[in-house]
Amino acid sequence: MQNKLRFALAGAGGIGACHAQAIVDIPSASLVAVCDIDPQRAAELARAHGVDRHGTDLAALLADGGIDAVTICTDHGSHGRLLDVCAAAGVHCIVEKPLSIRLSEATRMVETAAAVGITFGAIFQRRFFPAAQRMKRAVEEGRIGRVTSAECIAHLGRDKAYFDRADWRGTWWGEGGGALMNQAIHMVDMLQWVCGDAVEIYGRWGTLVHGAYATVEDTVVATCEFASGALATIQALTTLNPPDGFRLAVHGSNGATLGLREAPELTEAVTDLWTLQPDPREDWERAREQRPGFPRFHALQLDDFARAVLEGRPPAVTGADSLKALHIIKGIYLSNHRRRPVRLPLSADDIAEVETFDTVG
Repeated sequence: MQNKLRFALAGAGGIGACHAQAIVDIPSASLVAVCDIDPQRAAELARAHGVDRHGTDLAALLADGGIDAVTICTDHGSHGRLLDVCAAAGVHCIVEKPLSIRLSEATRMVETAAAVGITFGAIFQRRFFPAAQRMKRAVEEGRIGRVTSAECIAHLGRDKAYFDRADWRGTWWGEGGGALMNQAIHMVDMLQWVCGDAVEIYGRWGTLVHGAYATVEDTVVATCEFASGALATIQALTTLNPPDGFRLAVHGSNGATLGLREAPELTEAVTDLWTLQPDPREDWERAREQRPGFPRFHALQLDDFARAVLEGRPPAVTGADSLKALHIIKGIYLSNHRRRPVRLPLSADDIAEVETFDTVG
């Protein structure tokens, strides 16, 4: 049995470098090729990790053989096209969030991967935080009764320099959204992962600070109802200086409350509220200065994906799993447009309507 999954990396920018480091850090995988539209950037990242194969054409790299899987770290709008390249070559694929700026394309990507029989995963590495795993287990075990309410918060900061890094940043055509789509999507995913299927969303968004250099939203508020009857609030901001990070809290029918906080952003979240016994917060406070940042949790997820392929099982986060957060986010955009609540998951007509305005820039 093969003991290492041979990865090619598509996209050698900042997040691509994170994935490259994560792959070389895990025993279940090896990095064998790097692809980027900038040949120099591809060569430099490949050289940094002792990789001989690099280029600008992913299809050509795959055609040469010796690659089992691709991790896609390119701009959002290119994800669907690159998934098609992987599917045509019969190569497994894991894609950075979001799968696509268009929900219709993201759905098609899931269907395409299933049709050709490749393993398809989506990056939501924050699910691998020990604090997140602990929260998920407590809810599944019924330790808080049933979930009755939750708060999902992304209090972040993005300045002009952030948007100036690439022409697609801060645009509907390039990012498909802002504070929700590119940042809070992680916490939205974790919210539905813990609380279950969302059935209705009611939201508003605005571009209240970044309008001089971005057209996407920088301020969002929403309320969400789940199939269980639980209610949640979602707030996403990219306007804060200093930023306060991410937070998720859930409350149960027996009066218990569980919470985690990631502050500063890109470090491991800690359990910051836990009314059950035993209480893990003391251990986390002692370890606060030693908390790992990224790519530690990308490594955990890529290791799970590699092992899933090698063992013939689904990965912890499938492409289909990642559609749920996209339905919530696109539902907020549609709710703002209609000025009324929207049922979830979105229907085909809903998706067609939201895509007439949320990817125009």
